Amino acid sequence: MQERVVRVQFSMLLIVWGAFMLLSGCENSLLDSDVISQGSLSGEKNGSNDYMAGTGEARDGDDYYPGSERHGELTYNGFIMADEDNLSTFGIDVDAGSYTFGRKKINEGIIPAPSSVRVEEYINYFHQDYPAPDSEPFSVNVDGAPSPFRSESLHLLRIGLKGREASSESVPWNLTFLIDISGSMRSRLDLVKESLYILVDNMRLGDQVSICTYAGSVGTVLNPTDLQENDAAAIKAIIAELESGGSTAMASGLQNAYDVNSSGFLDGGVNRVIVCSDGDANVGTTTHEGILELIGEYVDQGITLSTLGFGSGNYNDNLMEQLADQGNGNYYYIDTIDEAERLFTEELSGVMEVIAKDVKIQVEFNAASVLRYRLIGYENRDIEDEQFENDSTDAGDIGAGHRVTALYELELVQGGADNLGVVHLRYKTPGGAFDIPFDVPISRNDLAYSFSQASDRFRFTVGVAEYAEIIRESPYVETSLAAVESLIASSLNGSDDRDAELLELIRQLQTIE
Repeated sequence: MQERVVRVQFSMLLIVWGAFMLLSGCENSLLDSDVISQGSLSGEKNGSNDYMAGTGEARDGDDYYPGSERHGELTYNGFIMADEDNLSTFGIDVDAGSYTFGRKKINEGIIPAPSSVRVEEYINYFHQDYPAPDSEPFSVNVDGAPSPFRSESLHLLRIGLKGREASSESVPWNLTFLIDISGSMRSRLDLVKESLYILVDNMRLGDQVSICTYAGSVGTVLNPTDLQENDAAAIKAIIAELESGGSTAMASGLQNAYDVNSSGFLDGGVNRVIVCSDGDANVGTTTHEGILELIGEYVDQGITLSTLGFGSGNYNDNLMEQLADQGNGNYYYIDTIDEAERLFTEELSGVMEVIAKDVKIQVEFNAASVLRYRLIGYENRDIEDEQFENDSTDAGDIGAGHRVTALYELELVQGGADNLGVVHLRYKTPGGAFDIPFDVPISRNDLAYSFSQASDRFRFTVGVAEYAEIIRESPYVETSLAAVESLIASSLNGSDDRDAELLELIRQLQTIE
């Protein structure tokens, strides 16, 4: 690891800032078994994952850009006969960017592209009623009920994980903000700045921050600097002066940000690059494979990467989600300053403090009681069954307070055994190299007799999943949005603004032609 640089104190921050303003024009030139795949059924498609969002020149004050939005391939997990393959294996996902991206579209009067919807990210945006863990890093909860939307022979099974809350020990942060200041970010840059102001205000004394930028070339605006009294104002002033323009050398920007973060590496701390971008990359290495290759070696060194997505029209959701996945970080999409406030206050400990890594789930269904099953979502988190017990298999991480939910649709064997199967889990401690296994049984007793007897939160979660499945045009769903609206309305319990907002989104979506 490179030798740690000398810390810049408050007075030096102002000097650096002034120098940056003088030299702003002289940037550094450093360089699953049964899966259905189909195209979008609404909106014009360009290729398998490009959603045409309109063409025309970018204009100040809006998000209208030539080109297309890029999302992952649209696939659907299908039903699997338990007597042919009774193992369902995947890595957990705590991202939520897909939901907030869809919210932005609906608020703009646009139906989200089906390929932009990842059901698990819609579900995991919302709070759950899972109890906190006793001794493990996270609790595991199992419940279910008959499906309210399809045949009475089908049941829905919910498997939920809840991470422990943040520890009382203060783990220092070494954060490098990598800010896209290319021309396509012109109308998004103010929201980026306001979001980062909130994050800076929630950092602690002694945490370390650095700032890098990229457009046609890359630059280092601030080297790793200990946050001292009054430094936040100077750091926010540096961010405030950033201006957009030029093409997008994302790969070179990532390389530089990793180098800068490495120079201030904190043993035992959180070392993370945070990318703020629309994901558009058009200079240098621009392929997914080329950019993702940059990340793996730094994960091995202990530097993770999270992405904050902004904008639409040319937005590359696919790349931003994959960057965070490859970088062992989180992917979020910020559509409003309220979302930034929520993320960097309510969710900040989960973003920064990893409590379990490479968390894998393998559900072993008992073919004597389960005829067939379908995992709803997690299409791009599939893991080969034989890789489940391999300690080197990469999977998702859980942060403090995170909640993770997976839903299955099951057809049970009439008169079958009470034992429905077992949830097998494997995870590593944050600094560990070997998996820790533990199992949770699934019983018929975990299933409510009727859907109405299930908990409010279970019923709400089922409604969220059905809503996402409708937007992504799942071939397994024929439910109307009106039916989902009724279910969501009847299951609201409490004063969570996110729940009430979802209900309004569903109502608004029904008015879009």
